[in-house]
Amino acid sequence: MVFRRSAWVAFGGAMSLTGLMLVRRAVAPEAGLRELRAALAREQVLNDLGTALLTTTDSAEVHRLAAAAAATLVAGCPGARTAIVRFNPGENENWTILHAAGAGAEVVAGVRLPGDSVPDSLRARLAGGEVVAGPGLTALGVHGMEAVGDRPIRLFPLLNNARFFGALTVGAETELPADVLKSLQTLRTQVSLALDSVALTEELTRRAMHDMLTGLGNRGLLWDRMTGALARSRRSGRSVGVLLLDLNGFKPVNDTYGHDAGDLVLKTVAERLKTCVRTEDTVSRLGGDEFVILAEDLTDLTGALVIADRVVQALNEAIVVDGNDIVTPAAIGIALSRPADGPDDVLRDADSAMYVAKRRGGGCYHVHGSSETARDSA
Repeated sequence: MVFRRSAWVAFGGAMSLTGLMLVRRAVAPEAGLRELRAALAREQVLNDLGTALLTTTDSAEVHRLAAAAAATLVAGCPGARTAIVRFNPGENENWTILHAAGAGAEVVAGVRLPGDSVPDSLRARLAGGEVVAGPGLTALGVHGMEAVGDRPIRLFPLLNNARFFGALTVGAETELPADVLKSLQTLRTQVSLALDSVALTEELTRRAMHDMLTGLGNRGLLWDRMTGALARSRRSGRSVGVLLLDLNGFKPVNDTYGHDAGDLVLKTVAERLKTCVRTEDTVSRLGGDEFVILAEDLTDLTGALVIADRVVQALNEAIVVDGNDIVTPAAIGIALSRPADGPDDVLRDADSAMYVAKRRGGGCYHVHGSSETARDSA
């Protein structure tokens, strides 16, 4: 009886072991299938992102696509939150949090941090291409985000070549799985390349449409803006005003003080002109010492005359170059568009008026078609 009971125990144990092995064999393929499906889903997310980025020419759209893809990749991680942080050079080096998704996203989306809220050491690590991990933003030295609480976080820098655009931040309640981290690294590379491509396109466009010395629009940009303004003018019945100006006495500046001094004068003139116009107006440099102001949506001549008065007064003030007071007053020709005018027509009329004003020699302006002589600014 004891033998038979032992046999049954041994048999039962064997059966249990066999059953456990069968269960493991049944579970293992199922777990493997889940992992395979998850891997294929991540790959599909990255493929879809890459396809979308190929046709994207706007950085804001790149940010949106990146944030959506990152949120999908970490969707299965407890308490996950992703965000795109944009670096804004030239704006007190601000950091702006864009397109946050996941747990507590509504608290951080749109938050803007001054540059001094982010340690220089952290910025340098990111700009150097390092993926930075820590127990939370506060622990990494970031100020201003205390209200959202700390959680393990990784910052994936978005950069390519010498261009640093910001970071993809990913936080969760626990450490991210290795396969998810690998996918985020791939996403980081895709997004960095796309942002670099957009930045390069924007730079080439800017160079093609802007004067490199002054930063103002060039002839190409002026032509484009005039074409659109004249089309709108024909619909609205409101005139487009063109003020073409030339600097009297500029040539002796180069001859006497050198081209560096001349460049400084031109850049100062450009800055002063921008203070004389409305936000919607366009200031361009045609070349040399010739500038054009395009004033759209004018009800009558008065709006153009107000701008002309401001320009004359601004350019009658001396520009100090190496201790020397340099005055280059403007001669301005003013023309208002007619319904059938194209860009060449208005510019030609403004040019004719400018030469009338230029014969006066000082800071003054003349309106095309006016029987009066050129007028000095009051």
